[in-house]
Amino acid sequence: MSLGKRHINFVQVDDVTNLIDALHECDPKALILASAQQVLLDGIKDDQLPDITVIVEKPQAPVAARNAKRPGVTVLHVSDDGDAMLLLATALERLLRPRPRAIVMPRAPQGETLLVGSGIVNLVTALDLVKAGHEVTVVDRMPNPLEIDSFDRLQTGATFGGMDARIFSLNESRHHLFRGHASNVAAHQPFRKRVSDAGWLSRDHAEMSAEEQRWIDRLEGLPGWLSGVYNTDIVSQNQASAGMWDALFAQHPQLLRGVNYNPTLLRIYQSEASFDAAQRLERHLGAFRRVIANHELAQLQPCFAEAIAAGAIAGALEVEGFSLNIKSFSRNFIRVLSGMGVRFRWNTAITALCSDDAGRITGLRAGDEVLRVANVVLCPGAHAGLTCGTLEALSDISSMVGMWITLPNEHLPLSVPLKIRRRGFGASQAAEGANIIPGRDAQSRPVIYCSSGHGYVGLTPDRVSQAGLHELLTCIKDTSRELFPDKYAEAERRGMLDVEPEYCIRPWTSSGLGLFDRFDMANGGQLVLTGGHNTGGFAQAPSVACAVRDALRGVTPHMAEIYHPQRADTFLL
Repeated sequence: MSLGKRHINFVQVDDVTNLIDALHECDPKALILASAQQVLLDGIKDDQLPDITVIVEKPQAPVAARNAKRPGVTVLHVSDDGDAMLLLATALERLLRPRPRAIVMPRAPQGETLLVGSGIVNLVTALDLVKAGHEVTVVDRMPNPLEIDSFDRLQTGATFGGMDARIFSLNESRHHLFRGHASNVAAHQPFRKRVSDAGWLSRDHAEMSAEEQRWIDRLEGLPGWLSGVYNTDIVSQNQASAGMWDALFAQHPQLLRGVNYNPTLLRIYQSEASFDAAQRLERHLGAFRRVIANHELAQLQPCFAEAIAAGAIAGALEVEGFSLNIKSFSRNFIRVLSGMGVRFRWNTAITALCSDDAGRITGLRAGDEVLRVANVVLCPGAHAGLTCGTLEALSDISSMVGMWITLPNEHLPLSVPLKIRRRGFGASQAAEGANIIPGRDAQSRPVIYCSSGHGYVGLTPDRVSQAGLHELLTCIKDTSRELFPDKYAEAERRGMLDVEPEYCIRPWTSSGLGLFDRFDMANGGQLVLTGGHNTGGFAQAPSVACAVRDALRGVTPHMAEIYHPQRADTFLL
Protein backbone atom coordinates (compact mmCIF):
# COMPACT_ATOMS: atom_id res chain seq x y z
CA MET A 1 0.00 0.00 0.00
CA SER A 2 1.35 3.39 -1.01
CA LEU A 3 1.28 6.01 1.74
CA GLY A 4 2.05 8.90 -0.59
CA LYS A 5 5.21 10.90 0.16
CA ARG A 6 4.95 10.59 3.92
CA HIS A 7 8.32 9.40 5.25
CA ILE A 8 7.90 5.91 6.74
CA ASN A 9 10.77 3.90 8.22
CA PHE A 10 10.38 0.13 8.31
CA VAL A 11 12.73 -1.27 10.94
CA GLN A 12 13.28 -4.93 11.81
CA VAL A 13 12.88 -5.11 15.60
CA ASP A 14 13.93 -8.30 17.36
CA ASP A 15 14.37 -7.14 20.95
CA VAL A 16 14.05 -4.15 23.28
CA THR A 17 17.54 -2.82 22.43
CA ASN A 18 16.70 -2.72 18.70
CA LEU A 19 13.49 -0.84 19.44
CA ILE A 20 15.22 1.74 21.69
CA ASP A 21 17.90 2.33 19.05
CA ALA A 22 15.26 2.73 16.32
CA LEU A 23 13.25 5.22 18.37
CA HIS A 24 16.28 7.43 19.02
CA GLU A 25 17.52 7.21 15.43
CA CYS A 26 14.17 7.96 13.75
CA ASP A 27 12.50 10.18 16.39
CA PRO A 28 9.09 9.16 15.03
CA LYS A 29 5.71 10.74 15.69
CA ALA A 30 4.06 7.36 15.63
CA LEU A 31 5.05 3.75 16.16
CA ILE A 32 3.08 0.97 14.47
CA LEU A 33 3.33 -2.39 16.20
CA ALA A 34 1.95 -5.79 15.35
CA SER A 35 0.21 -7.68 18.12
CA ALA A 36 3.23 -9.82 19.08
CA GLN A 37 5.52 -6.77 19.34
CA GLN A 38 3.51 -4.91 21.96
CA VAL A 39 5.24 -6.67 24.85
CA LEU A 40 8.55 -5.04 23.80
CA LEU A 41 7.31 -1.72 25.21
CA ASP A 42 7.29 -3.25 28.69
CA GLY A 43 11.08 -3.48 28.54
CA ILE A 44 11.56 0.25 27.88
CA LYS A 45 11.82 2.65 30.79
CA ASP A 46 9.64 5.75 30.76
CA ASP A 47 12.65 8.08 30.34
CA GLN A 48 13.78 6.03 27.31
CA LEU A 49 10.44 6.37 25.51
CA PRO A 50 9.80 9.67 23.68
CA ASP A 51 6.38 11.30 23.52
CA ILE A 52 4.78 9.11 20.92
CA THR A 53 1.57 7.61 19.64
CA VAL A 54 1.55 3.84 19.42
CA ILE A 55 -0.78 2.38 16.79
CA VAL A 56 -1.52 -1.22 17.65
CA GLU A 57 -2.89 -3.93 15.42
CA LYS A 58 -5.03 -6.45 17.33
CA PRO A 59 -4.11 -5.14 20.78
CA GLN A 60 -3.37 -7.44 23.68
CA ALA A 61 -5.58 -5.94 26.36
CA PRO A 62 -3.27 -6.16 29.43
CA VAL A 63 -0.22 -4.86 27.54
CA ALA A 64 -2.17 -2.06 25.87
CA ALA A 65 -3.72 -0.99 29.16
CA ARG A 66 -0.31 -0.76 30.86
CA ASN A 67 1.28 1.28 28.08
CA ALA A 68 -1.70 3.63 27.75
CA LYS A 69 -0.99 4.82 31.31
CA ARG A 70 2.61 5.78 30.58
CA PRO A 71 3.41 9.51 30.42
CA GLY A 72 3.67 10.89 26.88
CA VAL A 73 2.25 7.73 25.30
CA THR A 74 -1.04 7.60 23.40
CA VAL A 75 -2.28 4.19 22.28
CA LEU A 76 -4.57 3.88 19.25
CA HIS A 77 -6.16 0.52 18.49
CA VAL A 78 -7.35 -0.68 15.12
CA SER A 79 -10.17 -3.14 14.64
CA ASP A 80 -9.59 -6.85 14.13
CA ASP A 81 -11.86 -6.69 11.08
CA GLY A 82 -10.90 -5.79 7.54
CA ASP A 83 -7.59 -4.93 5.90
CA ALA A 84 -5.06 -4.38 8.71
CA MET A 85 -2.80 -2.12 6.65
CA LEU A 86 -5.75 0.03 5.59
CA LEU A 87 -6.86 0.38 9.19
CA LEU A 88 -3.36 1.23 10.32
CA ALA A 89 -2.92 3.80 7.55
CA THR A 90 -6.27 5.38 8.39
CA ALA A 91 -5.30 5.64 12.06
CA LEU A 92 -1.96 7.19 11.05
CA GLU A 93 -3.71 9.79 8.90
CA ARG A 94 -6.05 10.68 11.74
CA LEU A 95 -3.03 11.17 13.99
CA LEU A 96 -0.96 13.27 11.59
CA ARG A 97 -3.60 15.52 10.02
CA PRO A 98 -3.21 19.21 10.94
CA ARG A 99 -5.43 20.67 13.62
CA PRO A 100 -7.57 23.78 13.11
CA ARG A 101 -6.38 27.11 14.40
CA ALA A 102 -7.58 27.79 17.91
CA ILE A 103 -10.33 30.37 18.09
CA VAL A 104 -9.33 33.40 20.15
CA MET A 105 -12.10 35.89 20.73
CA PRO A 106 -10.79 38.72 22.92
CA ARG A 107 -13.96 40.68 22.27
CA ALA A 108 -17.07 40.39 20.15
CA PRO A 109 -17.01 43.21 17.60
CA GLN A 110 -20.28 44.94 16.82
CA GLY A 111 -21.50 45.46 13.28
CA GLU A 112 -22.03 43.57 10.07
CA THR A 113 -21.13 40.02 9.22
CA LEU A 114 -20.32 40.28 5.51
CA LEU A 115 -20.83 37.25 3.25
CA VAL A 116 -18.88 37.36 -0.01
CA GLY A 117 -20.73 35.39 -2.68
CA SER A 118 -24.44 34.78 -3.18
CA GLY A 119 -24.28 31.12 -4.15
CA ILE A 120 -26.57 28.64 -2.42
CA VAL A 121 -23.97 27.82 0.26
CA ASN A 122 -23.79 31.44 1.43
CA LEU A 123 -27.56 31.90 1.14
CA VAL A 124 -28.16 28.99 3.52
CA THR A 125 -25.37 30.30 5.75
CA ALA A 126 -26.95 33.77 5.81
CA LEU A 127 -30.21 32.29 7.08
CA ASP A 128 -28.43 30.45 9.89
CA LEU A 129 -26.51 33.58 10.90
CA VAL A 130 -29.60 35.81 10.93
CA LYS A 131 -31.31 33.32 13.22
CA ALA A 132 -28.22 33.40 15.45
CA GLY A 133 -28.54 37.19 15.80
CA HIS A 134 -26.03 38.42 13.21
CA GLU A 135 -26.53 41.55 11.17
CA VAL A 136 -25.88 40.16 7.69
CA THR A 137 -24.89 41.73 4.36
CA VAL A 138 -24.27 39.68 1.19
CA VAL A 139 -22.11 41.08 -1.63
CA ASP A 140 -21.66 39.63 -5.11
CA ARG A 141 -20.20 40.76 -8.41
CA MET A 142 -23.27 39.56 -10.32
CA PRO A 143 -26.34 41.71 -11.00
CA ASN A 144 -29.50 41.27 -8.96
CA PRO A 145 -31.03 37.91 -10.01
CA LEU A 146 -34.49 39.17 -9.01
CA GLU A 147 -34.26 41.71 -11.83
CA ILE A 148 -32.66 39.73 -14.69
CA ASP A 149 -32.82 36.13 -15.96
CA SER A 150 -29.56 35.72 -17.88
CA PHE A 151 -25.99 36.30 -16.74
CA ASP A 152 -22.48 36.58 -18.05
CA ARG A 153 -21.09 33.07 -17.47
CA LEU A 154 -17.84 34.44 -16.10
CA GLN A 155 -19.65 36.84 -13.79
CA THR A 156 -21.66 34.29 -11.85
CA GLY A 157 -20.91 31.04 -10.07
CA ALA A 158 -22.40 27.56 -10.26
CA THR A 159 -25.70 28.44 -8.56
CA PHE A 160 -26.91 30.87 -11.22
CA GLY A 161 -24.77 29.37 -14.00
CA GLY A 162 -25.85 26.44 -16.14
CA MET A 163 -29.47 25.30 -16.04
CA ASP A 164 -32.13 25.76 -13.37
CA ALA A 165 -31.83 22.33 -11.74
CA ARG A 166 -30.02 20.55 -8.93
CA ILE A 167 -30.14 17.16 -7.18
CA PHE A 168 -29.45 16.25 -3.56
CA SER A 169 -28.28 12.70 -2.81
CA LEU A 170 -26.20 11.20 -0.05
CA ASN A 171 -23.19 10.76 -2.31
CA GLU A 172 -23.83 13.80 -4.50
CA SER A 173 -20.60 15.30 -3.23
CA ARG A 174 -17.95 12.65 -2.93
CA HIS A 175 -14.32 12.06 -3.81
CA HIS A 176 -14.76 11.62 -7.53
CA LEU A 177 -11.40 9.88 -8.07
CA PHE A 178 -11.95 7.20 -5.43
CA ARG A 179 -11.98 3.85 -7.20
CA GLY A 180 -11.24 1.53 -4.29
CA HIS A 181 -8.65 1.58 -1.54
CA ALA A 182 -6.06 -0.26 -3.64
CA SER A 183 -6.50 1.98 -6.69
CA ASN A 184 -3.62 4.02 -8.03
CA VAL A 185 -4.75 7.29 -9.61
CA ALA A 186 -1.23 8.16 -10.77
CA ALA A 187 -1.02 4.94 -12.80
CA HIS A 188 -4.03 5.96 -14.92
CA GLN A 189 -3.18 9.69 -15.06
CA PRO A 190 -6.80 10.75 -15.68
CA PHE A 191 -5.91 14.45 -15.53
CA ARG A 192 -3.47 14.15 -18.40
CA LYS A 193 -6.09 12.85 -20.85
CA ARG A 194 -9.07 14.39 -22.57
CA VAL A 195 -12.61 13.30 -21.70
CA SER A 196 -12.72 11.33 -24.97
CA ASP A 197 -9.63 9.38 -23.90
CA ALA A 198 -11.01 8.23 -20.52
CA GLY A 199 -9.73 11.37 -18.80
CA TRP A 200 -10.91 14.57 -17.13
CA LEU A 201 -9.44 17.30 -19.30
CA SER A 202 -11.32 19.76 -21.48
CA ARG A 203 -7.98 21.33 -22.43
CA ASP A 204 -4.86 19.52 -23.59
CA HIS A 205 -2.39 18.80 -20.81
CA ALA A 206 0.45 20.29 -22.85
CA GLU A 207 -1.38 23.64 -22.87
CA MET A 208 -1.62 23.80 -19.08
CA SER A 209 0.55 26.27 -17.19
CA ALA A 210 3.28 25.01 -14.85
CA GLU A 211 1.05 25.94 -11.90
CA GLU A 212 -1.88 23.98 -13.32
CA GLN A 213 0.34 20.98 -13.95
CA ARG A 214 1.56 21.10 -10.33
CA TRP A 215 -2.11 21.11 -9.26
CA ILE A 216 -2.63 17.97 -11.37
CA ASP A 217 0.48 16.33 -9.89
CA ARG A 218 -0.94 16.85 -6.40
CA LEU A 219 -4.33 15.49 -7.34
CA GLU A 220 -2.94 12.40 -9.03
CA GLY A 221 -0.46 11.83 -6.19
CA LEU A 222 -3.23 11.04 -3.71
CA PRO A 223 -3.08 7.32 -2.74
CA GLY A 224 -6.26 5.33 -3.30
CA TRP A 225 -6.70 4.49 0.39
CA LEU A 226 -6.43 8.18 1.31
CA SER A 227 -9.05 9.23 -1.24
CA GLY A 228 -11.25 6.60 0.42
CA VAL A 229 -10.72 8.22 3.83
CA TYR A 230 -11.58 11.59 2.31
CA ASN A 231 -14.63 10.12 0.57
CA THR A 232 -16.01 8.88 3.89
CA ASP A 233 -15.55 12.32 5.46
CA ILE A 234 -17.16 14.12 2.52
CA VAL A 235 -20.18 11.81 2.42
CA SER A 236 -20.64 12.26 6.18
CA GLN A 237 -21.38 15.94 5.51
CA ASN A 238 -24.03 14.99 2.96
CA GLN A 239 -25.59 12.60 5.45
CA ALA A 240 -25.66 15.32 8.11
CA SER A 241 -27.20 17.77 5.64
CA ALA A 242 -30.11 15.49 4.71
CA GLY A 243 -32.04 16.07 7.91
CA MET A 244 -31.11 19.75 7.91
CA TRP A 245 -32.69 20.19 4.47
CA ASP A 246 -35.89 18.54 5.72
CA ALA A 247 -35.98 20.88 8.72
CA LEU A 248 -35.30 23.92 6.54
CA PHE A 249 -38.18 23.08 4.18
CA ALA A 250 -40.52 22.51 7.13
CA GLN A 251 -39.60 25.84 8.75
CA HIS A 252 -39.66 27.88 5.54
CA PRO A 253 -42.12 26.26 3.09
CA GLN A 254 -42.14 29.46 1.03
CA LEU A 255 -38.66 28.49 -0.22
CA LEU A 256 -40.24 25.68 -2.25
CA ARG A 257 -42.88 27.75 -4.04
CA GLY A 258 -42.58 27.34 -7.79
CA VAL A 259 -39.30 25.40 -7.66
CA ASN A 260 -40.63 21.98 -8.85
CA TYR A 261 -39.45 20.29 -5.68
CA ASN A 262 -39.53 16.50 -6.11
CA PRO A 263 -38.80 14.28 -3.06
CA THR A 264 -38.30 11.10 -5.10
CA LEU A 265 -34.96 10.18 -6.66
CA LEU A 266 -34.22 7.26 -8.98
CA ARG A 267 -30.84 5.89 -9.95
CA ILE A 268 -30.65 4.24 -13.36
CA TYR A 269 -27.86 1.84 -14.40
CA GLN A 270 -26.89 0.84 -17.90
CA SER A 271 -24.84 -2.23 -16.98
CA GLU A 272 -25.47 -5.18 -14.65
CA ALA A 273 -22.09 -4.71 -12.96
CA SER A 274 -22.76 -1.10 -12.00
CA PHE A 275 -26.31 -2.00 -10.89
CA ASP A 276 -25.05 -4.75 -8.56
CA ALA A 277 -22.31 -2.56 -7.10
CA ALA A 278 -24.71 0.34 -6.59
CA GLN A 279 -27.11 -1.71 -4.47
CA ARG A 280 -24.32 -2.49 -2.00
CA LEU A 281 -23.13 1.13 -1.95
CA GLU A 282 -26.56 2.72 -1.49
CA ARG A 283 -27.41 0.31 1.33
CA HIS A 284 -24.09 1.14 2.99
CA LEU A 285 -24.82 4.86 2.76
CA GLY A 286 -28.30 4.45 4.22
CA ALA A 287 -29.80 5.86 1.01
CA PHE A 288 -31.44 2.68 -0.32
CA ARG A 289 -35.24 2.60 -0.49
CA ARG A 290 -36.07 -0.16 -2.96
CA VAL A 291 -35.21 -1.94 -6.21
CA ILE A 292 -37.46 -1.11 -9.13
CA ALA A 293 -37.74 -3.90 -11.71
CA ASN A 294 -37.73 -2.83 -15.34
CA HIS A 295 -41.36 -3.80 -15.90
CA GLU A 296 -42.38 -1.63 -12.92
CA LEU A 297 -40.15 1.21 -14.13
CA ALA A 298 -41.92 1.14 -17.48
CA GLN A 299 -45.26 1.40 -15.69
CA LEU A 300 -44.16 4.19 -13.35
CA GLN A 301 -42.32 6.14 -16.04
CA PRO A 302 -43.69 5.15 -19.48
CA CYS A 303 -41.09 7.35 -21.15
CA PHE A 304 -38.58 4.55 -20.45
CA ALA A 305 -40.47 1.80 -22.29
CA GLU A 306 -38.50 2.20 -25.52
CA ALA A 307 -35.10 2.37 -23.76
CA ILE A 308 -35.92 -0.73 -21.68
CA ALA A 309 -36.98 -2.65 -24.78
CA ALA A 310 -33.69 -1.67 -26.44
CA GLY A 311 -31.64 -2.96 -23.49
CA ALA A 312 -30.41 0.49 -22.45
CA ILE A 313 -31.43 0.05 -18.80
CA ALA A 314 -30.06 -2.77 -16.62
CA GLY A 315 -31.76 -1.76 -13.37
CA ALA A 316 -33.13 1.03 -11.22
CA LEU A 317 -33.10 1.98 -7.55
CA GLU A 318 -35.18 4.40 -5.56
CA VAL A 319 -32.89 6.21 -3.11
CA GLU A 320 -33.01 9.08 -0.66
CA GLY A 321 -32.78 12.44 -2.35
CA PHE A 322 -34.67 15.24 -4.04
CA SER A 323 -34.44 17.72 -6.88
CA LEU A 324 -35.49 21.32 -7.44
CA ASN A 325 -34.96 24.28 -9.72
CA ILE A 326 -31.89 25.86 -8.11
CA LYS A 327 -32.23 29.36 -9.58
CA SER A 328 -35.88 29.65 -8.60
CA PHE A 329 -35.03 28.24 -5.16
CA SER A 330 -32.21 30.74 -4.69
CA ARG A 331 -34.40 33.64 -5.74
CA ASN A 332 -36.92 32.54 -3.11
CA PHE A 333 -34.06 32.46 -0.61
CA ILE A 334 -33.07 36.02 -1.47
CA ARG A 335 -36.66 37.19 -0.96
CA VAL A 336 -36.92 35.41 2.41
CA LEU A 337 -33.58 36.79 3.58
CA SER A 338 -34.43 40.31 2.46
CA GLY A 339 -37.63 40.06 4.48
CA MET A 340 -35.54 39.12 7.52
CA GLY A 341 -33.38 42.22 7.19
CA VAL A 342 -30.43 40.84 5.18
CA ARG A 343 -28.93 43.46 2.86
CA PHE A 344 -27.70 42.55 -0.62
CA ARG A 345 -25.13 44.55 -2.58
CA TRP A 346 -25.09 43.47 -6.22
CA ASN A 347 -22.54 44.45 -8.90
CA THR A 348 -19.97 44.66 -6.11
CA ALA A 349 -16.75 42.75 -6.79
CA ILE A 350 -14.38 42.16 -3.86
CA THR A 351 -10.95 42.38 -5.45
CA ALA A 352 -8.60 42.30 -2.46
CA LEU A 353 -8.39 41.66 1.25
CA CYS A 354 -6.60 44.37 3.21
CA SER A 355 -4.31 43.35 6.07
CA ASP A 356 -2.06 44.93 8.69
CA ASP A 357 1.63 44.32 9.30
CA ALA A 358 0.80 41.22 11.34
CA GLY A 359 -1.14 39.74 8.42
CA ARG A 360 -4.53 40.15 10.08
CA ILE A 361 -7.44 41.11 7.86
CA THR A 362 -8.54 44.71 8.29
CA GLY A 363 -11.06 45.10 5.48
CA LEU A 364 -12.16 44.17 1.97
CA ARG A 365 -11.59 46.28 -1.09
CA ALA A 366 -14.47 46.80 -3.52
CA GLY A 367 -13.30 49.20 -6.22
CA ASP A 368 -12.25 52.42 -4.48
CA GLU A 369 -14.12 51.48 -1.30
CA VAL A 370 -12.74 49.54 1.68
CA LEU A 371 -15.42 47.67 3.60
CA ARG A 372 -14.71 47.31 7.32
CA VAL A 373 -17.02 44.85 9.07
CA ALA A 374 -17.17 42.74 12.21
CA ASN A 375 -16.83 39.33 10.52
CA VAL A 376 -16.36 38.00 7.01
CA VAL A 377 -17.60 34.73 5.46
CA LEU A 378 -15.90 34.10 2.14
CA CYS A 379 -17.37 31.48 -0.22
CA PRO A 380 -16.14 32.54 -3.66
CA GLY A 381 -16.77 29.41 -5.71
CA ALA A 382 -14.30 29.22 -8.58
CA HIS A 383 -14.39 32.99 -9.10
CA ALA A 384 -12.38 34.35 -6.17
CA GLY A 385 -10.06 36.70 -8.06
CA LEU A 386 -8.72 38.00 -4.76
CA THR A 387 -5.25 39.20 -3.88
CA CYS A 388 -4.14 38.40 -0.34
CA GLY A 389 -1.20 36.26 0.77
CA THR A 390 -2.99 35.35 3.99
CA LEU A 391 -5.50 33.09 2.20
CA GLU A 392 -3.16 30.71 0.43
CA ALA A 393 -5.93 28.10 0.26
CA LEU A 394 -7.64 30.15 -2.43
CA SER A 395 -4.84 29.28 -4.85
CA ASP A 396 -5.86 25.61 -4.68
CA ILE A 397 -9.38 26.26 -5.98
CA SER A 398 -9.52 25.30 -9.63
CA SER A 399 -12.27 25.33 -12.26
CA MET A 400 -14.33 22.44 -13.59
CA VAL A 401 -16.92 22.89 -16.33
CA GLY A 402 -20.21 20.98 -16.47
CA MET A 403 -22.43 20.71 -19.57
CA TRP A 404 -26.24 20.92 -19.94
CA ILE A 405 -28.84 20.40 -22.63
CA THR A 406 -32.64 20.74 -22.47
CA LEU A 407 -35.26 18.34 -23.89
CA PRO A 408 -39.03 18.78 -24.13
CA ASN A 409 -41.12 16.83 -21.61
CA GLU A 410 -44.74 17.02 -22.81
CA HIS A 411 -45.31 13.54 -24.28
CA LEU A 412 -45.00 10.64 -21.79
CA PRO A 413 -43.38 13.04 -19.33
CA LEU A 414 -40.63 12.04 -16.97
CA SER A 415 -41.92 12.91 -13.48
CA VAL A 416 -38.94 12.16 -11.20
CA PRO A 417 -35.27 13.17 -11.17
CA LEU A 418 -32.68 10.61 -12.23
CA LYS A 419 -29.04 9.91 -11.62
CA ILE A 420 -27.65 7.77 -14.41
CA ARG A 421 -24.61 5.51 -14.32
CA ARG A 422 -23.69 5.88 -17.98
CA ARG A 423 -22.08 3.60 -20.50
CA GLY A 424 -20.39 4.45 -23.77
CA PHE A 425 -18.43 7.56 -24.75
CA GLY A 426 -16.41 9.08 -21.88
CA ALA A 427 -18.23 6.97 -19.27
CA SER A 428 -15.23 5.54 -17.41
CA GLN A 429 -14.02 8.73 -15.73
CA ALA A 430 -15.22 12.34 -15.80
CA ALA A 431 -18.58 11.58 -17.40
CA GLU A 432 -19.47 8.33 -15.67
CA GLY A 433 -22.71 9.85 -14.41
CA ALA A 434 -25.54 12.01 -15.69
CA ASN A 435 -28.33 13.98 -13.99
CA ILE A 436 -31.77 14.19 -15.59
CA ILE A 437 -34.13 16.59 -13.83
CA PRO A 438 -37.72 17.45 -14.79
CA GLY A 439 -38.77 21.06 -14.40
CA ARG A 440 -40.07 24.05 -16.30
CA ASP A 441 -38.18 26.50 -18.44
CA ALA A 442 -38.41 30.30 -18.35
CA GLN A 443 -41.63 30.13 -20.40
CA SER A 444 -43.13 27.58 -17.96
CA ARG A 445 -42.98 24.77 -20.52
CA PRO A 446 -42.32 21.25 -19.17
CA VAL A 447 -38.74 20.24 -19.92
CA ILE A 448 -36.03 17.96 -18.63
CA TYR A 449 -32.59 19.35 -17.88
CA CYS A 450 -29.81 16.91 -18.75
CA SER A 451 -26.23 17.25 -17.55
CA SER A 452 -23.18 15.04 -17.56
CA GLY A 453 -19.49 15.17 -17.05
CA HIS A 454 -16.83 17.39 -15.59
CA GLY A 455 -14.05 18.89 -17.63
CA TYR A 456 -10.99 20.43 -15.99
CA VAL A 457 -10.27 23.83 -17.53
CA GLY A 458 -7.59 25.18 -15.18
CA LEU A 459 -6.99 27.44 -12.22
CA THR A 460 -9.22 30.26 -13.45
CA PRO A 461 -12.71 30.16 -14.98
CA ASP A 462 -11.69 32.24 -18.00
CA ARG A 463 -9.66 29.27 -19.27
CA VAL A 464 -12.99 27.80 -20.40
CA SER A 465 -12.60 29.98 -23.49
CA GLN A 466 -9.70 27.72 -24.49
CA ALA A 467 -11.60 24.50 -23.74
CA GLY A 468 -13.09 22.05 -26.19
CA LEU A 469 -16.54 21.47 -24.73
CA HIS A 470 -17.81 19.30 -27.58
CA GLU A 471 -16.65 16.14 -25.78
CA LEU A 472 -18.83 16.82 -22.74
CA LEU A 473 -21.66 17.71 -25.08
CA THR A 474 -21.24 14.36 -26.84
CA CYS A 475 -21.47 12.55 -23.48
CA ILE A 476 -24.81 14.03 -22.49
CA LYS A 477 -26.24 13.88 -26.01
CA ASP A 478 -25.42 10.17 -26.34
CA THR A 479 -27.06 9.31 -23.01
CA SER A 480 -30.12 11.49 -23.63
CA ARG A 481 -30.60 10.00 -27.10
CA GLU A 482 -30.31 6.44 -25.75
CA LEU A 483 -32.67 6.88 -22.77
CA PHE A 484 -35.19 9.27 -24.34
CA PRO A 485 -35.10 8.68 -28.11
CA ASP A 486 -38.49 10.30 -28.72
CA LYS A 487 -37.75 13.39 -26.61
CA TYR A 488 -34.33 13.75 -28.21
CA ALA A 489 -35.83 13.53 -31.69
CA GLU A 490 -38.44 16.14 -30.79
CA ALA A 491 -35.70 18.43 -29.42
CA GLU A 492 -33.87 18.11 -32.75
CA ARG A 493 -37.06 18.84 -34.68
CA ARG A 494 -37.66 22.01 -32.63
CA GLY A 495 -34.06 23.17 -32.97
CA MET A 496 -33.49 23.00 -29.19
CA LEU A 497 -30.11 21.31 -29.74
CA ASP A 498 -28.93 23.85 -32.31
CA VAL A 499 -28.43 26.60 -29.73
CA GLU A 500 -25.19 27.02 -27.80
CA PRO A 501 -25.34 24.59 -24.85
CA GLU A 502 -25.32 25.87 -21.30
CA TYR A 503 -22.48 25.23 -18.90
CA CYS A 504 -21.45 26.22 -15.41
CA ILE A 505 -18.08 26.46 -13.67
CA ARG A 506 -17.62 24.64 -10.39
CA PRO A 507 -14.79 24.87 -7.84
CA TRP A 508 -12.44 21.95 -7.27
CA THR A 509 -9.43 21.38 -5.06
CA SER A 510 -6.41 19.18 -5.69
CA SER A 511 -7.19 17.11 -2.57
CA GLY A 512 -10.82 16.49 -3.52
CA LEU A 513 -11.84 17.92 -0.15
CA GLY A 514 -13.80 21.05 0.51
CA LEU A 515 -12.15 23.96 2.28
CA PHE A 516 -12.86 25.35 5.72
CA ASP A 517 -10.50 27.74 7.47
CA ARG A 518 -10.72 30.72 9.78
CA PHE A 519 -8.53 33.70 10.63
CA ASP A 520 -8.54 36.25 13.44
CA MET A 521 -9.23 39.73 12.10
CA ALA A 522 -7.52 42.84 13.40
CA ASN A 523 -10.77 44.06 14.98
CA GLY A 524 -11.21 40.89 17.04
CA GLY A 525 -13.68 39.32 14.61
CA GLN A 526 -13.16 36.37 12.32
CA LEU A 527 -12.83 35.64 8.63
CA VAL A 528 -14.20 32.22 7.72
CA LEU A 529 -13.29 30.66 4.37
CA THR A 530 -15.47 27.93 2.86
CA GLY A 531 -15.76 26.45 -0.62
CA GLY A 532 -14.04 24.20 -3.13
CA HIS A 533 -16.77 21.62 -2.70
CA ASN A 534 -16.04 19.67 -5.88
CA THR A 535 -19.56 19.83 -7.38
CA GLY A 536 -21.25 19.29 -4.00
CA GLY A 537 -21.79 22.76 -2.56
CA PHE A 538 -25.57 22.53 -2.80
CA ALA A 539 -25.67 19.11 -1.11
CA GLN A 540 -23.52 20.24 1.82
CA ALA A 541 -24.83 23.79 2.22
CA PRO A 542 -26.64 23.17 5.55
CA SER A 543 -23.56 21.48 7.06
CA VAL A 544 -21.34 24.35 5.92
CA ALA A 545 -23.79 26.88 7.38
CA CYS A 546 -23.77 25.07 10.72
CA ALA A 547 -19.96 25.02 10.77
CA VAL A 548 -19.73 28.75 9.99
CA ARG A 549 -22.24 29.59 12.71
CA ASP A 550 -20.28 27.53 15.24
CA ALA A 551 -16.97 29.15 14.27
CA LEU A 552 -18.40 32.65 14.67
CA ARG A 553 -19.61 31.84 18.17
CA GLY A 554 -16.21 30.52 19.24
CA VAL A 555 -16.65 26.78 18.71
CA THR A 556 -14.26 24.85 16.45
CA PRO A 557 -16.44 22.71 14.14
CA HIS A 558 -15.48 19.23 12.99
CA MET A 559 -15.50 20.54 9.41
CA ALA A 560 -12.51 22.72 10.28
CA GLU A 561 -10.50 19.53 10.78
CA ILE A 562 -11.68 17.37 7.89
CA TYR A 563 -11.61 20.28 5.39
CA HIS A 564 -8.37 21.79 6.69
CA PRO A 565 -6.54 23.30 3.66
CA GLN A 566 -3.25 21.61 4.57
CA ARG A 567 -4.69 18.19 5.36
CA ALA A 568 -3.48 16.56 2.14
CA ASP A 569 0.04 18.00 2.60
CA THR A 570 0.66 15.40 5.31
CA PHE A 571 0.94 12.70 2.66
CA LEU A 572 1.66 14.68 -0.50
CA LEU A 573 4.72 16.69 0.58
